[in-house]
Amino acid sequence: MITDDMRAIVQVAHLCFAATVTPDGKPNLSPKGTIRVWDDRHLFFLDIASPGTRANLEHNPWMEINVVDQLSRRGYRFFGRASVLREGPVHAEAIRRVFAQEGHTYPVNGVVLIEVQRAEPLVSPGYAHIATEVEMREAWRTRRAALDREFEAYLGAAGPLSRRTSLPGTRS
Repeated sequence: MITDDMRAIVQVAHLCFAATVTPDGKPNLSPKGTIRVWDDRHLFFLDIASPGTRANLEHNPWMEINVVDQLSRRGYRFFGRASVLREGPVHAEAIRRVFAQEGHTYPVNGVVLIEVQRAEPLVSPGYAHIATEVEMREAWRTRRAALDREFEAYLGAAGPLSRRTSLPGTRS
């Protein structure tokens, strides 16, 4: 089910957007920065600060995860049933894998393991006017550099976010 290409996209992206449903039927979309492939049928991410996702999965275990490589503008939609693991060998090994790759540790509330039942490609409509993935990646490297310069200028004026400050538009 999880192909080599899917593995490569998950590995390079390291960020996904996980969709769950609240107990009152509303959608909930949450970014997850620790998405990894567990094996040929499962993905996982660490629950670092996801009380809403955790509560939603306890009510309804179905979720969809979107993973997209920003430069290639392509990725995958993974749909399946999730389990929240708070202990055991899968819990311990998942945390070990992520910490080994990242080179540091932090508190983890659990591991979300998703049994992938369906996977579908996501491909940008930009490929209608950009012929190859190589060209797409080069175009977005150039665009990304311009966007980074623009945001760096904003941070220079507004000041960067830190542990002691809250996001603009939010309360402390």
